[in-house]
Amino acid sequence: MTTRAIRVSEVIRRELSWCFQREVELEGLVLTISAVETSADLKEASIFISLFDASIPDENLLMILNRHRNEWQQWIGKRLQSKFTPRLTFKIDNSLDRGDRVLRIIEELDKETKTDS
Repeated sequence: MTTRAIRVSEVIRRELSWCFQREVELEGLVLTISAVETSADLKEASIFISLFDASIPDENLLMILNRHRNEWQQWIGKRLQSKFTPRLTFKIDNSLDRGDRVLRIIEELDKETKTDS
């Protein structure tokens, strides 16, 4: 990733975090922007979201985020001061869940190995 793409990604992360904190529909949810990946031409940005609260299904969260996408893109466009504002695409980041599952499997295998010895 180029230096410019890294800077744009960081601005998007910072500004979206600010937007999330002020969005009434997201109030009470524990969200983290785990990654922002911008395309080489800076016209697309994928935002990976981790949700630490199972009270809302992933599909509903994506619906809420997409409902406000245009508003947030305009906000970010004003902050970037560039020719193009990246089109935001929200994706759920389940890597923490997968990591937890792998750790549990390793622990179970460890217990089985100890009982077999």
